[in-house]
Amino acid sequence: MRKRGGFALAIGAAALLAAGASSQLPPPGSPPRAAAPAPPPPATPDGAEPAACASRGLQMPSGELARLSCKQARQIVAHVRERLAAPAATPPTDPLVESVADWLDPHGLWSAAPDSPIRGALARHAERLVREVEADPNSDLDCAASREVGQVARAWVREVRDELERARRSAPRVSAERALNLAAQSVFQDDPVTRPAKVFARDLGTRIGSFESQFGDARASADSAAARLAPEQSLDAWSHAVLAAVLRAYVPAVDPHGQWAPVDEEWSLYSADPAVDSEPRLWGRMVRTALGVRVTEDARPPLLEGDLVLTIGGIATAGLSVEQAEQLAHLESVGGETRRSVVVLRPGERRPQTLDVPLEQDDAAPGASGPATRRVPYGGGDVAVVTVPDVPDELGEDLERVVAELAEETPPALGLLLDLRGNGGGSLDGAARAIGVFLPGAPIFPLKRRDGVIELQHAPAPAEGHVWRGPVAALVDGYTASAAEMIAGALQAYRRGPVIGARTFGKGCVQEYFDDPSGAGVLRLTTMLFSLPDGAALQGVGLTPTLALELPRARERERAIVGSIGPWQGPDVRAPQAIGGPTWPGHHGAVGGFDDAPLRAALVRLGARPPRRSVATRALRGGRRPAAD
Repeated sequence: MRKRGGFALAIGAAALLAAGASSQLPPPGSPPRAAAPAPPPPATPDGAEPAACASRGLQMPSGELARLSCKQARQIVAHVRERLAAPAATPPTDPLVESVADWLDPHGLWSAAPDSPIRGALARHAERLVREVEADPNSDLDCAASREVGQVARAWVREVRDELERARRSAPRVSAERALNLAAQSVFQDDPVTRPAKVFARDLGTRIGSFESQFGDARASADSAAARLAPEQSLDAWSHAVLAAVLRAYVPAVDPHGQWAPVDEEWSLYSADPAVDSEPRLWGRMVRTALGVRVTEDARPPLLEGDLVLTIGGIATAGLSVEQAEQLAHLESVGGETRRSVVVLRPGERRPQTLDVPLEQDDAAPGASGPATRRVPYGGGDVAVVTVPDVPDELGEDLERVVAELAEETPPALGLLLDLRGNGGGSLDGAARAIGVFLPGAPIFPLKRRDGVIELQHAPAPAEGHVWRGPVAALVDGYTASAAEMIAGALQAYRRGPVIGARTFGKGCVQEYFDDPSGAGVLRLTTMLFSLPDGAALQGVGLTPTLALELPRARERERAIVGSIGPWQGPDVRAPQAIGGPTWPGHHGAVGGFDDAPLRAALVRLGARPPRRSVATRALRGGRRPAAD
C-alpha cells in the first residue's frame, strides 16, 4: 500500500533528462496532500506534524484507452494552472503535437507510425486543441478540434484493424514451438517508430493467428490482443481519447516535473520515486509481446523468467500499454484478496497453466536495510562513510540507527561522511528527519507557494543517542538533487559541516500529488519552491561546494530543463545557536578509500591542514617587514 500525501522532491532517472519524479496522494474526493514529489498536509510554520496520510489501493487496469470528456479536460487544466508554483505560459504547439501523438498511441500503430494521418491532423488542429482545453470549465464552447482529430483516428484505425484481421485469418499454421516463439518475441518499437502501421498490423495479425491455431485454450488472449491493438470505438470515444492524450502532453509542457495519468495507470507517476512504499512485484523487467508480457528479470515465484504471462487476476495482458502492464504487476490487494491468479504459457508446454501468487508484503520493506556504511582508514583511526543513494521516508530512521551503532563501536569514528553522489532525492519528510540527526530541532527550509505564503520546515529532534555530534561532511556531484541537496545544503548553511565535490543539480522545487478534480486520474504538480536555510536560492542554481573536486560533468541540470521555474531567494531562517560544528581532524597523509578515487580525494581535502606560514610571511601579510637578524 502506498502512502498518499506528503512532500516529494525526487527527480528520478527520467527527470535528469526532462522531468521530475514525485510520489503520493489522497483517495478520490479528499483534499489534496503533498507527496514525495508531492505533499501531505504540510508541516505548519511552528513545526507541528502534518496530519496522517491517507492510503488507497491501485486500480486494476481496464485495458482501454484513457479518455476524458471536454469538461473533464478543462477542469484538470484549470486545476493545474491554479496550483502551479509559478504562472504557466501556453505551451508551444510543435513539441506538444509530438507528445500527444506518442501518448495517444501506446503501440506504434495509430499516430506514432510514419504512415499515420493522425499526426498531421494533430498538427493542423494543435492551437485549437490547446485553446479548447484551456477554456473555462463552464464554457459552452465545444471541443470540436478533438472531435475532428477523432474522426481521422477512427477511420485510420479501421484500416489498420482490417489489415490485422486479414493477416490473422490467413496466418499459416506453424509448429507449437514456432507459434510460441512468435507470440513471445518483443515486437513494439521505442521512439522513433519507423515501421509503417499497416506492415506492423500484418505482422501482429500473423502472430496472433498462428498462436490461436496452436493454443486454443488461450484464444481469449488472441481476442484481447486484436481488440486492444486496433480498437473499434465510437467517434465520441476517440474524441475523448484525443483529449486524454492532450492532457498527458499538456501537463509536463507547463510543468516539466508534472504529469497526469488515468487511475488505472497511476503507478507511472510513482515508479521512479524512492519515497513511495513499494509492494512486491510479479517481475523486475518484462517485454510486451503480441500476445502478452514475457518476464525477463526477477520473476516472483512461482513465475519463472521466460514465462509468457497471458492474464493476471483475470485481466488479459495482451495489448496493454506499458503503464497498465506495470500497474498490473504490483501485487497490491484489491477487495481483501490474499492471492492472485496468473496464467502463463511456458516454453515447451502445450497448455497454459494457472499459478497462485501470494500478495503478502516482502519481509524487508524498502529502506529497512538502511544505507550502506563502511569504515575507511583516516589519520590515526577511521571515518564512517555512509552511502545514501536516495531519500526515502525512512532515511532519518536509518541514519539514527547508523549513529547508534557507531556510538557502540570502539574506537569511535573520527568523522562521518555522507556520500550523496548520484542521489536524485526523494521525500521531504525523509530529508528533514535525516537533517535532524545533525541539526536536531533546527528550522531548515522556507517553502513558498504561488500565493506568497511561506511555510517553515523544521528538522525533528531525535533521542540524544541518535544525534551525531562529531564532524560531518557531504560528498556531492552534478546528479545530487532535490531532497539530497536539502541535506547537504542544510549542513553547509549552518556551517555544521563542509560540502565537497561538484556543483549539484539545482532542483529547489517541490511536487504534490492530487486526485484530479474530475476523478478520472492523478496529478503530480510543482506547487512550491524552497530556499536553503540561510535564504540562498537552490532552484536552477545548485550548491557550490565548500571544497571543490574535479568530477565528471552532469549531462543535465535543472536550469537547462525547458519550462523550469526560476530561482527563489527566501528568508534566513537559521537558529543562531545551531550554527557551527566541530572541524575535521587532520589525517597527516594517512587516508584510505583507494578503491574510490573521488571518495579518497574528498577525505584528503577534508583533513588537509594549510601549510604553516613563516614569521616573515605573516609579517609581510600584516604590512610589516621582517626584522633583520
